Amino acid sequence: MGCARLLALGLLGTVAACPPPEPLTATIPPVSTGKVRIRVFTEASPVRSLAAVGRFVFAGTDHDIERWDAAGAVVPLAAEHGLSGHEIVALASDPERRWVWVLTEGGLGYYDASKEVFRELPAPPATLAIDFAALAKTGAALAASSEGGAWIGTEQGLVFVSAKGGWSSTAIKDPIRALARSASGWLWMATPSGLVVRKPSGETTRIGALQGNAVAEPRLLVALPENRLLVIGADLEGHERLAIGLDSAWTTYRALPDTHWDAAAPRGAGADVLGGGRVFHLARPEPGRVRPLSRDGMRLVALSSVGPALEWEVEPLDAQPPAGAISIGSADDRLLIGTRDMGTARYRVGEVRPSDWLRRRQLVADATTLTVACASERDCWLATGGGPAWHWNGERFLPGGPTGPIPAVAAAPSTGAAAPTVPPTAGAPAEAQVVVAVVRDPGGMLYGLHRGAHESVLHVSRIEGPTWTPIETLQISVPGEAPDVAFARFAATDRLWLGLRYRDGMEMRSYGVAVVDFAALAVAYHRAGAQPDSTQAKVFPIPVGVVDAEVRGNTAWFATSEGIARLERGQVKLWTEADGLRSELARAVTIMADGTPIVATGDGAARWTGAAWDFPLALRFDINDVVATRNGQVWMATDRGIAAWDGEKVRRVDTRRGLAENTVLDVATDQFDRVWARGPGSVTLISQ
Repeated sequence: MGCARLLALGLLGTVAACPPPEPLTATIPPVSTGKVRIRVFTEASPVRSLAAVGRFVFAGTDHDIERWDAAGAVVPLAAEHGLSGHEIVALASDPERRWVWVLTEGGLGYYDASKEVFRELPAPPATLAIDFAALAKTGAALAASSEGGAWIGTEQGLVFVSAKGGWSSTAIKDPIRALARSASGWLWMATPSGLVVRKPSGETTRIGALQGNAVAEPRLLVALPENRLLVIGADLEGHERLAIGLDSAWTTYRALPDTHWDAAAPRGAGADVLGGGRVFHLARPEPGRVRPLSRDGMRLVALSSVGPALEWEVEPLDAQPPAGAISIGSADDRLLIGTRDMGTARYRVGEVRPSDWLRRRQLVADATTLTVACASERDCWLATGGGPAWHWNGERFLPGGPTGPIPAVAAAPSTGAAAPTVPPTAGAPAEAQVVVAVVRDPGGMLYGLHRGAHESVLHVSRIEGPTWTPIETLQISVPGEAPDVAFARFAATDRLWLGLRYRDGMEMRSYGVAVVDFAALAVAYHRAGAQPDSTQAKVFPIPVGVVDAEVRGNTAWFATSEGIARLERGQVKLWTEADGLRSELARAVTIMADGTPIVATGDGAARWTGAAWDFPLALRFDINDVVATRNGQVWMATDRGIAAWDGEKVRRVDTRRGLAENTVLDVATDQFDRVWARGPGSVTLISQ
């Protein structure tokens, strides 16, 4: 946003010098080129592992376990619910006992799905030198044992723990990448030097080329019916291979066309495998069945075999994996696919698209708005007004925000005209902070606005990396409960404009504009009908129902419930339907790259020509929010997706182009010209 010369507006004294402009980054190309990248988020963490036990599906993310029932109800299990830590390293199901083993950076335990309780096992003896925190970084494999305990595969080898908490080491010291246990109790291990099996007698054997298994570097293991095993990995030359065997009789296959396999899991009489953007089912062929010809089919070619070679087929499933698919599982013969950003998809047999999703939608829980502030392309804060802020590192979101008590101060005269009195609350216990907005000033400093769940004032914090530092003498006041902001815009390095609102019973009410002066550590309030006090020379009659604003040079534009307002040279001008507006219920305002103001209304977008408001025919549809990017495009949030206008044509990004939902409520941009959007259940990032 350009640096506003607020002195010309008569606001709050002298304006600090504008910082030098930032270097331009690549702009988003027009939607018509089809070259934009769309990434949709509904979840904060990727679903890295899936397990089904009894009537529950367990999805392991980076920071908790989601326990889902058949109806789609979720119970998140984290450290506060008894888990031994905050980082989920591995899951393993024990269907016979209806247990799910859980390994975290803090220890090991199991969840009893029949009793719905979690039991943490005692810590291992120091002589075993098991560092759970290190396992969270290096990774570990986990498998339930037939005796009721669990096997843990680490970089230092194999360890066993009984259900009662007895720990013991084994003679296997190879690094272990994956584990699988057959119904007969054979434990299969993927190591860097090949496939190893431990029999119930304790005997260990290596299964390699002499047994017909040419997979020299196994990484995926799946226990199949009849005690067979599927192993996936690379041969000595690095080619992707599959091998299926029993005891010492194995057959190695090449898949045609060649495919890199990303995940595999048992289902029914075979296994589902994920690779090449498709899902395939591997199983024995049905007697008498003739495989139909298919242009996108796949077949297995046997390369080596020892012992009787059984025929196996791999068939593409109709299911189309969602974007970012990284894990796979099954429950009640339904296919489960865990994703990086959008939760877990569930498919019925024969379905092309998911029948439903297992999603918590933490990012947009209780959301009221969307603001984004970035320190770098892979270091951004996002706030939706419903809880904590979310810190994005380019891959995933982590909850964050201020910690500890926020010192409270009583309202002082410097807070501006007609500010409500704030009772002192010093000494009150700390409470979770609701972050209502994050914003970046033109100089690059990030700020967050937040409040306690039961506070009637907003606090301001500086954000540096993951640290939030409150500015103790700054508070923004409103006369009701749950203070919030409709917008937050920097007009200069030390001047922040806020659209205030608060809850009055069940209704949200607007409360005009507050201007935060960071140089003077003061707040001034501007709204129609307010009277100035001794500390504020003038109150500008900005309509109380202001919902959005943009500032360029010495002019500020406002979208309000009473029409479109402009503050210029200290004077406020208001346009209503009597002045030619098709609708005076303005919802948002932006300024195009050429300086033209665009205002979103329920009856389309209004464009200022310099003398009057024009409603372009192409933009005569319901618009919820609007922003402009440097390449001249205007991006609009609508109930039919995201619309992009280049001045002539409108093109849409909707569920057919990758959105999770067509209803879009808010849009925002960052300094890298990326577009962020919020719907009722998702956040979308559009970039080049």
